[in-house]
Amino acid sequence: MAARLRRIEADWRRLGVTRVRIFGSVARGEATDLSDVDLLLDLREGAGLLSLMAAKDLFEGVLGTRIDALTEGAIKPALRRGILTDAVDIMAVPDRPHRTHRRKRWRWRVYDLLDALDRTADYTAPHDRQSFRQDEQAVDAVLRNLARLGETTKFIPQSQQDRHPQVPWALLRDIRNLVAHDYFGIDLDLVWQTVRHELPQLRPLLQELAEEGEGGAEDEGGGGR
Repeated sequence: MAARLRRIEADWRRLGVTRVRIFGSVARGEATDLSDVDLLLDLREGAGLLSLMAAKDLFEGVLGTRIDALTEGAIKPALRRGILTDAVDIMAVPDRPHRTHRRKRWRWRVYDLLDALDRTADYTAPHDRQSFRQDEQAVDAVLRNLARLGETTKFIPQSQQDRHPQVPWALLRDIRNLVAHDYFGIDLDLVWQTVRHELPQLRPLLQELAEEGEGGAEDEGGGGR
């Protein structure tokens, strides 16, 4: 894989990429046929998201598999140490990556869920129902975090979801799909009701799940890395 990426160095440098590192299961020598390839990219000054996506498309075309591409600036604090520890420069990747058998982490995803909940509460706190409807920035921020909330549930291991059926995991994903697709429009009165009255009931349940994971073994699965 690294050799194929090295062979197209001129192409990715033309797109503004100055360094390519592999991290995650591929870098640890633990990848399966179902594993995505995780790439950490350095971009030249002035590059933006279009450059990042163009590089991602290039790498996916060459490798024929799904790529997750990000820069150091995008790494969440809870993941930074693990990702940078795994990361291997493709110009110096070993022939046989060391197998770490590091368990996948999922608990930080629960804190992501809590953060999304808290942000929806913060963005609506200055408002009543009517003023919220009129504040387009607040509406956009709330919808973005509702989508984030549903998306993040995909990374909670199914074993944990089964153990905590009081959290409506599937319904949160359905809300994410509604917000993301927005085919016919979104009823902001329902959004308000959800954020101010329904979601706060979930917070103690998610907090309990987060704290429960503090001392226990990390579970594998659910899409986390």
